Amino acid sequence: MVQRNPALIVSAIMAVSILTACGSSSSKKEPTITPPVVPPTSAYKSIECNSMLSSSQLALLTAGSSCGFLTVPEKHAIYDQPASTKNIEIAVIKLASTSANKKLDPIVFLQGGPGGSGNSSIAQIIESGTFINERDVFLVDQRGTGYSKPALLCTEYTGEAGTPAQVAACKTRLESSGVDLNAYHSVHNALDIIKLREALAISEWNLYGISYGTRLAATIMRENSTGVRSVILDGVFPIEVNGISDTPWANYEQLNQIIENCNNTDSCPADDFKTTIEDIIARMHNENMIEESRVFIQNLLNLSAEPVIINYLVAVNEDISKYASALDDLMSEQSDEQEQSDEQEEDQFYVAMGLSTVCAEEYPFLNVTDLVGDNSEGWSASTQLAVNGMFHMGFDAASCKAWNVGAANDIETQAVSSSLPVLILNGLQDTQTPASWGALVAKNMPNSQNITNPQGGHGQLFTGSECFESLADEFLTSPSQSVDSSCVAAIPKLIYANDDQEASANFTFKDNDDSADTVYMNGVIGSDTLDVMREFLTKYPQIKTIVMQNVPGSMDDDINLKASLEIRNRGIATHIPADGMVASGGTDMFLAGTKRTIDTGARLGVHSWSDGSGKAALDYPRDHQEHVKYLDYYRVIGIPTDFYWYTLEAAPADSIHWMTAEEIVQYNILTD
Repeated sequence: MVQRNPALIVSAIMAVSILTACGSSSSKKEPTITPPVVPPTSAYKSIECNSMLSSSQLALLTAGSSCGFLTVPEKHAIYDQPASTKNIEIAVIKLASTSANKKLDPIVFLQGGPGGSGNSSIAQIIESGTFINERDVFLVDQRGTGYSKPALLCTEYTGEAGTPAQVAACKTRLESSGVDLNAYHSVHNALDIIKLREALAISEWNLYGISYGTRLAATIMRENSTGVRSVILDGVFPIEVNGISDTPWANYEQLNQIIENCNNTDSCPADDFKTTIEDIIARMHNENMIEESRVFIQNLLNLSAEPVIINYLVAVNEDISKYASALDDLMSEQSDEQEQSDEQEEDQFYVAMGLSTVCAEEYPFLNVTDLVGDNSEGWSASTQLAVNGMFHMGFDAASCKAWNVGAANDIETQAVSSSLPVLILNGLQDTQTPASWGALVAKNMPNSQNITNPQGGHGQLFTGSECFESLADEFLTSPSQSVDSSCVAAIPKLIYANDDQEASANFTFKDNDDSADTVYMNGVIGSDTLDVMREFLTKYPQIKTIVMQNVPGSMDDDINLKASLEIRNRGIATHIPADGMVASGGTDMFLAGTKRTIDTGARLGVHSWSDGSGKAALDYPRDHQEHVKYLDYYRVIGIPTDFYWYTLEAAPADSIHWMTAEEIVQYNILTD
């Protein structure tokens, strides 16, 4: 993931998932700018950086860096309306290049959000060396954020999301202080940047936008591209996509990518992986855990590029109540504690600016989009119910209704066309701005180059990727020339595997006594379970009983049946303790025991199966091969085949039925 403030990136993430723009100037219903007025150079005033920045930021500055404020109208003159008489101040930080022979075309860094501050990226720019090794970098605290005046915070609640009442209270307080919240959205934001170049008398510069910053860059391109030498769009939020109503589209895109990552992994059967996700969601809905299922899905999205996603899925599959705690436990094992210093204040998210942008540019135009379809194909009804109700960081219809700002011009729904040289960078693992959105924008930019990192998340620069850093350098050197992207082709597909991964069931001895004849089994039966079991039982031939503590199912049914027959052929007994839980494919394995016992309180679960394409088991004829392999297995282990047909009717594939004592007797589940 990009090494920048996660709060603002996530905020940008679906809630702002993009915003505005338009096609050619001829598509505008009216000109945006009423006439272009170039502010005098005196509109920019230099100040000592120690009167703006924190001590930790001052310590990072390169020699020759400087700070200042640009004075602009709170409302620019647009749509035949005059500029406001009230002015605001835009904070600007120039990070001086470390090169003795720096290029004369600087970079202006456009932060994500909306609601993120440019000053929060000082450290990553200086420490990474990106851009600054050859060029000055201008960081702008966009209007309403950071050190700009006013800075629009909602003190009525913590974090990015508040209740409608809290949101309304924030709006009332800010408006009572004289803030016109209708002035804090992208076109005014873009005009600030345009006027900054003019005020600084910079003949040309390069735009770099990340997340919402790409939408801001596109708005600048639309309004006035004079002096723009080139543009880098990193993690694209297209103007022609709706940042509220298209949030589910983005979520489905990344859920599909999670399944593809699993498919790329030898030990991860994609169909079973997807079925497990859907089964968890269905079980949560059966317990009326609708909102909790959305948290579960968001956790999956956040882990989509991490091998630990398998451990998380296993933990929640065992106990759906662990949808939150399992993630906390896994993350605490992996992540280092981030220092909490005065940087905490610098990393604040300016939610009022974000709400003003989203609620003007997205909320009035819900479902106006250039995306095709809803992207939900192949996902279960319960999954769609959860995903279609997901919104992010307080950028939702309820908050916008409470914020109640005027609608922006509908130009903010139209794709931007430009002949400028543009480098579009995407991450295939981006949970916020899918890689396909970069291709959508590229269609209207004939001189663009669209490049996707197969392992990349949200933003490709400032992540330590030598490949993408070199692509950016090459592009900036000659923006009109094609870059050599061969290094991208050398990046392998992402897989869910590492040395510590426990992707499937494991076997352990009580108290580590490997002379015992009883072994304990926990985890999902995966594609490696047969090999693991054979190796374990060969090493410890004295094993007589497998105690199945928590075996919630299988991710590879064919391997499961083979491993189960291994248990039967070796004459091993199976047992479920009082606190044990065995279900689905785990039940099939339990039945392989030559002696089968269950303590009071143990749970044994059954359900039907589906093929992942929407067809359930009972949709197939009774003599179909998919049924035959299970029927043959039950005949071999001496279980009546009626049991198989019972499991298919006991519960659908996305649910579970816990067998009663009477059913256990009826189908000869136990040997005693």
